[in-house]
Amino acid sequence: MFILLSGFCVPLGHRTLKRGAQVFAAGALVTVVTLVFMPEDRVVFGVLTFLGSAMLLTGVLEPLLKKIPPAAGLAVSAVLFALTYHLDERWLGFGGLRLALPDAWYANYFTAFFGFLPFDFYSTDYFALLPWLFLFWAGYFLHFCMGRQRMEPLRRSVCPALGWMGRHSLLLYLLHQPVIYGVLSAAAVLFA
Repeated sequence: MFILLSGFCVPLGHRTLKRGAQVFAAGALVTVVTLVFMPEDRVVFGVLTFLGSAMLLTGVLEPLLKKIPPAAGLAVSAVLFALTYHLDERWLGFGGLRLALPDAWYANYFTAFFGFLPFDFYSTDYFALLPWLFLFWAGYFLHFCMGRQRMEPLRRSVCPALGWMGRHSLLLYLLHQPVIYGVLSAAAVLFA
């Protein structure tokens, strides 16, 4: 739902490429921090890296995406998501209809970014470009299926505090785990 909603919200904002670059950079920061300080819990191609990549691709391809009728874009995105959902298991298809994919496609960290995981890949948070880009785009097209008039209430702030949190969600997302970890560590020391 988070990825679907993230795609849904892209048209609500502006500067998709700039926001995508910021989110991708935040994902890279999370990767570096976890590799240096918590290598056993490293985050490689986590949700922020994925969302930044999806926003960058959407920003670049938006002129083409806007030419696709929203209902068709939603349907095709949903089918492609379902078709590619099992890439990590090395096959494409639905249910019993499976197409095995060559092991050579699952070679290294570069292929892992796209969804083709080598056997030795490890990450505590992993969202590959495929299949998740199609779910992101399903949300993007769903936004336009809703119609502009039904979307107007989402453009108005109903609670200033929630509006502030929405405008600063990336910072809040980056800070929530260190803050929780710090509070729990302090509580462990105090109550030990």
